Amino acid sequence: MAFIENHDTDRFLGNGRDTLALKQALALLLTVNRIPQLYYGTEILMNGTKDETDGNVRKDFPGGFPGDTHNAFTKEGRTKAEQSMFQWTSRLLHWRQGNEIITKGSQTQFIPYNGIYVIARQYQGKTALTVLNGTSSPATLDVERYAEVIGNTVKAKDILTGRYYDLSKNFELKPRQSLILEY
Repeated sequence: MAFIENHDTDRFLGNGRDTLALKQALALLLTVNRIPQLYYGTEILMNGTKDETDGNVRKDFPGGFPGDTHNAFTKEGRTKAEQSMFQWTSRLLHWRQGNEIITKGSQTQFIPYNGIYVIARQYQGKTALTVLNGTSSPATLDVERYAEVIGNTVKAKDILTGRYYDLSKNFELKPRQSLILEY
């Protein structure tokens, strides 16, 4: 089992709200060959550290309790940032659910290169390519470096945004960008 946080650790976000880092961690966690464990509230940016007390990382999910003024159980009750993260996480989890590339596929990890980390999952002629730009600067994905898993594929869809990428040539990644390309 793999996780990025749980009730015995600081929340992944610590006391911050670095959604790009969280998206990268979740993209990796939910596409590698492991059973993922998600801690409640991650999908709505719950944060906190154990500096104060263990209870600080075990706060109640907002909403559903008498006196709660914030209800993150509903779209209407979530803040704009919470809703954005919730939708992103939901899209990734729904794609992953029952996906044989993830449940049965082989895994190929590539050594990080110029701050870019790539993992390929493959099953019965289908591929999911997780691409993470771990730098705070734009970076270029050198597609030739991943030719063994890209093969002759020209077009791949990022399941997170619906955008298509041309895999016949190098392309730019935004700072801290996460892609899960399916082809």
